[in-house]
Amino acid sequence: EAIAALLLSLKVRKPSIRYQRSSDVAFQISESLYRLTYCQEEGLFSTQRGSCEPLVLILDRACDPVTPLLTQWTYQAMVHDLLGIRNNRVDLSGKEVVTKVPQDQKQVVLSSQQDEFFKKEMYNNYGDLGIEIKNLVDDFQEASKMNHNIQSIEDMQRFVENYPEFRSKQGNVSKHVTLMTELSRIVEEGNLMNASEIEQEIACNSSLRAGSIYNEVVDIIRDHKVKEDHKVKLAMIFAVRFEKDGETVSRLISELIDVGVPVRKTNLVREILDYGGQGKRDDDLFGGNKSFLSRASTAMKGLKGVDNVYTQHEPLIASIADQLLKGKLKEHDYPCHAQVPQVDAKQVKELIIFIAGGVTYEESKFIASMQQQYTNLKIFLGGNGVLNSNQFLSSMSARHRMSQH
Repeated sequence: EAIAALLLSLKVRKPSIRYQRSSDVAFQISESLYRLTYCQEEGLFSTQRGSCEPLVLILDRACDPVTPLLTQWTYQAMVHDLLGIRNNRVDLSGKEVVTKVPQDQKQVVLSSQQDEFFKKEMYNNYGDLGIEIKNLVDDFQEASKMNHNIQSIEDMQRFVENYPEFRSKQGNVSKHVTLMTELSRIVEEGNLMNASEIEQEIACNSSLRAGSIYNEVVDIIRDHKVKEDHKVKLAMIFAVRFEKDGETVSRLISELIDVGVPVRKTNLVREILDYGGQGKRDDDLFGGNKSFLSRASTAMKGLKGVDNVYTQHEPLIASIADQLLKGKLKEHDYPCHAQVPQVDAKQVKELIIFIAGGVTYEESKFIASMQQQYTNLKIFLGGNGVLNSNQFLSSMSARHRMSQH
């Protein structure tokens, strides 16, 4: 119904529908959308003749269970992953927030429509972001004829606390200093950079063998600074990547149990394989077969080389959307709904991608990059919720509990 509402708001014709063949859920949604737009509410969707139908592509989260598990390093995705964004708001009033938060910033709004700085920086990575915020504080100092030597995020936070006039004039910027301070504390205390480097190596190095990375994964699991959920996520990523190496995955689960991770959490390592293991996926997630060549040449790589070791991962949706728009997406794996007109994907004016099971901000970043390339096309990305890794772990826990009854 949400997809149909979007189609109505766009004032477009009845859609052409493609779906992921390996997913029952994707098929059911395509069937419901067909019935709603072609059978039940037919009159609403018959607009002018001769225009090209919009294309709706329905995917299943299970085709890429790795993206929601990875630690994020671009601003919007990182805030959602480590602090949580609900309806464009970040709640900084909880006990777990250690940073000294001004009273007027207990609830922070992050909206690209109302906040120029956020609009400009939302897809920027963590390192560049710190520099941008420092520049804003320096500009304010210059304008106010002050001269504080600001070198670190802590210096910035102290500056914001000591100069309330900075907050009143630059409330927007001080809000980002507060967020950045809390993010850097979480990163530092949880040793996230080390853990993330291993995650990215497992997700992106197509020639990696389980044995060559196993000890580094175990080191992270035994590191008392790394939080329990981050250890479990790393083991889940390892299990999806090296599923065939069952004995090594079992040893990793034993390592989790040895450091005190409760069984209800270690169960998720097997659960992720039941949910999105090799038997549930069409595409090769890790580039081990020919599709690696097509993935390596996706549009994103052409736009911009690998930013850094922490943001080299590309969600599967990037290559699926790229292949679709070049007319190369396999009909066998992503068939058109039998009852609706087929369209040439290279000609469409509106593309709606819906991921059953939820989307991530990392995926929306890639779609935004793609949108800049295809100026004659409007691309919409949706799903039932914007996931962060905690929500994804919770959904896996709920799935596991249901399977036990």
